[in-house]
Amino acid sequence: METMGSFQLLPKNLFKKYPSNISRASKILLIFLIGLMAFSGCALWDKDKVAFHAINYPAPNPSKEPVSSETIMVYRFLTDSSVDTQFLKIAEPRSDKRIVTSHAWIQDPSETLTELVMRDLQSSGLFRKAVDQTSNVSYRYGLEGAIKKFEGLVSDRQGSGLIEAEIKLIDFEPEIIGKGELFKKVYTVKAPSKDTEPKSIVEALNKAVKEMSDKIREDVSRSIAR
Repeated sequence: METMGSFQLLPKNLFKKYPSNISRASKILLIFLIGLMAFSGCALWDKDKVAFHAINYPAPNPSKEPVSSETIMVYRFLTDSSVDTQFLKIAEPRSDKRIVTSHAWIQDPSETLTELVMRDLQSSGLFRKAVDQTSNVSYRYGLEGAIKKFEGLVSDRQGSGLIEAEIKLIDFEPEIIGKGELFKKVYTVKAPSKDTEPKSIVEALNKAVKEMSDKIREDVSRSIAR
């Protein structure tokens, strides 16, 4: 009976004897839990952090003599339904194209490419002026485009940036009736990246856009100089 009585009193005695120790342990546990939550929150924030990218490069130097004294209007490029206009897309062998949501475009690629091609035509001095479709100035030439591919590629541990676009140049005042379409061409440009990291692939896409703009400008120059 005495043993039973002593056993029943043990928990009460324990709390009376060690109240400060239990309080201290609770505080330590609480601090640990708060620290764990803060660390988890930072880890999740880092995981969900998005890097925003823009395509840009220096404008070309002007030609010594303009090819045309006319104005060209660059219509906003269209985009194929397979082109992701928000996030970087990377295609890998034997797998579906994956969207890298941690790497986003600051601007819709169709708007970016339209603006860069127009800027390059203006800076190159091929025309008296290059304008977009919001302009109300009169113009003779029109440049239309449709982006079919704008993505990264990874194959055999090598990364690259790929862009494919169909471009059409129109003369609205042709010397021969029915010969207004000066050319219609699909440009496919692939630029290598230094590695397979998304950031490097974005840099490769930047090079691919510049190369495509150069090729378009060369074809435009030849077409209007005939």
